[in-house]
Amino acid sequence: MAAVRKYPMENVVRYPGGSYKESAILHKICQVTLHSLPAYLMDTMAYMMGKKPVMIRVVEKMHKAQKAIEYFATNEWKWSNDNVEKLNKELTEVDRRTFNFDLSDLNWPDFIAVYVKGTRQFVFKEDLSTLDEARKHTDKMFWVEKCLQIVFFIVFGQLFTWLFC
Repeated sequence: MAAVRKYPMENVVRYPGGSYKESAILHKICQVTLHSLPAYLMDTMAYMMGKKPVMIRVVEKMHKAQKAIEYFATNEWKWSNDNVEKLNKELTEVDRRTFNFDLSDLNWPDFIAVYVKGTRQFVFKEDLSTLDEARKHTDKMFWVEKCLQIVFFIVFGQLFTWLFC
């Protein structure tokens, strides 16, 4: 998450984050309340302002992508690297420097930061000169999300009180 804060994408509509839920029902509830409903609201407002509604399509694509990786992201995988370790031990010192594939030396936070920066720059074609503006926008989205969470909890609390007290 630190890398996403360091190299945020431009014009995000929500603060970056997310998680998988162990319960399929809870996951679906979160998808509807946090993705689909806001998308329908935004598209309705866009339509009323004479603009093209696009958020529902974006959310549907996002849900399709989530479904595609769900099996791999929610299961535990065990891999053996015995052959790689054996090969690494058999390399000469010269070959070890030339074909360095020992991941124990890899600085994972730096690797992820370079990965996120590269994704921003080469996949999304966003210029690095816009980083300061993107950070300000992402910070604003953080506070918008926190305010909406507070409003949601107040409304939920009032509804709970009204129904059960």
